[in-house]
Amino acid sequence: MMVAGALLVALVLLYWLVQVSMLTRCMLVVPTLDIEVRPSREADELVTVIVPARDEEPELETAIRSRLLEEDSRLRFIFVNDRSTDATGSIMEQVASEDERAEVIHVEELPEGWLGKVHAMQVGVEASSSPWILLSDADVHFMPGTVRSAVDLAEERGVDHLAMIPSIMSPSLGLRFCLVPLLRTLSFMVRLWSVHDSASTAAMGVGAFNLVRRDTLIEAGGLESLKMEVIDDIGVGTIIKQHGGTSLVAAGRHGIRIAWYDRFEDFLQGIQRGTAHLPQGVPRVFLVLVCLFLFLLEVSPFLMLLAWPWLPALGWIGAVASTVVILLSFTLARYFGLPRMAALAVPAGVALGLYAAARCIMRGGRDGVIYWRGTRYRVSELQAGERVRFHADRFRSDHD
Repeated sequence: MMVAGALLVALVLLYWLVQVSMLTRCMLVVPTLDIEVRPSREADELVTVIVPARDEEPELETAIRSRLLEEDSRLRFIFVNDRSTDATGSIMEQVASEDERAEVIHVEELPEGWLGKVHAMQVGVEASSSPWILLSDADVHFMPGTVRSAVDLAEERGVDHLAMIPSIMSPSLGLRFCLVPLLRTLSFMVRLWSVHDSASTAAMGVGAFNLVRRDTLIEAGGLESLKMEVIDDIGVGTIIKQHGGTSLVAAGRHGIRIAWYDRFEDFLQGIQRGTAHLPQGVPRVFLVLVCLFLFLLEVSPFLMLLAWPWLPALGWIGAVASTVVILLSFTLARYFGLPRMAALAVPAGVALGLYAAARCIMRGGRDGVIYWRGTRYRVSELQAGERVRFHADRFRSDHD
């Protein structure tokens, strides 16, 4: 019994040692974007900012106006209204009429075999001709100087693609608790610490800010190769790396921010499209059990702390481990611009994350259908169009 207990404690400590090691590495290799507001120069390459939107009326105007605050004559803006049923189109027209750098394209019908957002971005790409393209969700707020500073960083590092992680806030307390556990999970799924390595297969993209060289994107297959990929943002980084291009992830806490989902229920609905990426042939109950096992590893330092009155030595180990876990969570929140106080409540965030994952696994696409952005898609179609994989083959050695 003592041996089994010691092995379990060793497993928990090893799990968190790996977490601390790799996430610290992330913060060492992922640069923070430094914003410099400067006049545009003739030598600056032209950048087209493409903003797809469907029914984004509540947040749209303030978000797209924030982009136009960047007084750079070498920027162009294409706002794509993707079949909206609210005032999205008219808001775009009004804002664009006030800035000669901006134009609006209205999409009336979705071609068969395309996801709505990917098609809207493709329409924007086809209407552009600049060397750089920035694909950016409609509800993202920019600080002046962000786009040009990002291009300067990409050119300085010599990369074809720059994905920038925004500062994220949410009115939902539950979602604020979840943000750091979600970031940790995503970091391991995409191997965030290796994205910058051209010899690695690791790839990353961010819907809020995907800056890419137009020629490289087209040569890599363009958005047409992602037309049925539900994780289209990571898909952009994936096709760039697969083509032999170079990619970089940056922390954009000083330059871009997003208010992500007003309600926790909205978040739960939004992530259900990800069930198209569940491993085929694996029982969903087994996947939930895997999530439960990971949950126990995540909260074990705090469970060990509770054992203090009966097993003081185990309690001391739990106290030290819990302190390290909380400090790691807080440091990640500070570095990437996530809510810091919510990050301290690690057990609550992990528990809510488990609930979200289990609910998504058990309920998403059970009838073979997923609804996204007002359109019905068959899961089999989405799986056939998958370009991003989080299955076991993705975790092979970077240099196999």
